[in-house]
Amino acid sequence: MQSERFDLNDIQHEPTDAQLENLMNSVATEASRRAELARQELMRRLREEIVAANNRQHATA
Repeated sequence: MQSERFDLNDIQHEPTDAQLENLMNSVATEASRRAELARQELMRRLREEIVAANNRQHATA
């Protein structure tokens, strides 16, 4: 079995299909994780803005 570490630019020792599949799965997993963190942060900021808008509305009423 080949090493899990490989250089995509090395045409003499190309990665196996399994290694490429593992790489693609790792990239997809990391992209999903980062997207979820970004979504959570956006939702947190949105909630803060809603609370601030509601407070401003109550202050002027």
